[in-house]
Amino acid sequence: MEMSTQFQVKNEDIDIFNHMNYKRYIEQLEIERAEWFRRIDIPFSTMAERNIAAVILKLEIEYVKEARLGERLIIKTKPMKIGTKSFSLQQVIYNENKEVTTKSICTFVMFDTSTRSSIPVIKEIASHFHNLKTT
Repeated sequence: MEMSTQFQVKNEDIDIFNHMNYKRYIEQLEIERAEWFRRIDIPFSTMAERNIAAVILKLEIEYVKEARLGERLIIKTKPMKIGTKSFSLQQVIYNENKEVTTKSICTFVMFDTSTRSSIPVIKEIASHFHNLKTT
């Protein structure tokens, strides 16, 4: 499932260089990834109840173009790749002119919090990768 969310760059997002601070991008991307899990009906709270988690294995971010105070940005989040025990979500942030400001790939590993070991990707997540090649 692909989703898009819009947000506006606020005062607290700005750093000494008068553009959005890199940490704010990371925070906003994390909020949107959590929302993606919620929208596919497997929020982090449900995973915790089942003693499982989607743990970040790798986070790649490329800052392409700065975002400035007041700009409206759009984050697009979509499934990218799935393996047996891991999967990746791609996120791209666009500005009002539809220019890419940031690209990110977040790779997760499914994790059993009781045994502290990796497990196969659960069907609630895997079903959203049905059109993608398994690796």
